Amino acid sequence: MTVTLSRSREVSDEITMVPLDRHHASALFDAVDANRPMLRKWLPWVEATRSVDDSRAFIDSAMQEWQAGTAMHFAILWRGDLVGACGFNRIVARRRSAALGYWLAHDATGHGIVTACVRELLELGFGELRLHRIELHCGEHNAKSRAVAERLGFTEEGRLRECEWLGEQPVTHRVYGMLAPEWEAR
Repeated sequence: MTVTLSRSREVSDEITMVPLDRHHASALFDAVDANRPMLRKWLPWVEATRSVDDSRAFIDSAMQEWQAGTAMHFAILWRGDLVGACGFNRIVARRRSAALGYWLAHDATGHGIVTACVRELLELGFGELRLHRIELHCGEHNAKSRAVAERLGFTEEGRLRECEWLGEQPVTHRVYGMLAPEWEAR
């Protein structure tokens, strides 16, 4: 259940998903650093990302996970600039399932970039990877992420009470899921 590591995905004329590689480390760190106040509200790893070396270590891990078939992480390029990341954070081949995630720089929001990238991940997951189920978890008060899931036809399946700790606060997640037949019927 692997896809060639070097495979970029043209999402639109302006959006490309590119497998994360070490040469993205500086741009990835810069995007995180510039958007730290916004990202830290929803993503626990932001505080641990303190240098380009931290981004490089994440990318090295992401590349190993990709080769093992347990995850796939992409840089999101918009008009040629790295503006975020997306991918399957966890792939469980024996269950034919995956969980996806994403983040985007503030200046790139409002252009449909995340929706387009998640749609592309659904095509990849249900098409090439032949997954049966894809999940999306997000903070219950993260209206923008919840809107992406709902816009693309995910079913809200429940909530995980205080399942993640962000800063000094526990965060409850909403869990969304989509099955292959539901995606094919769209």
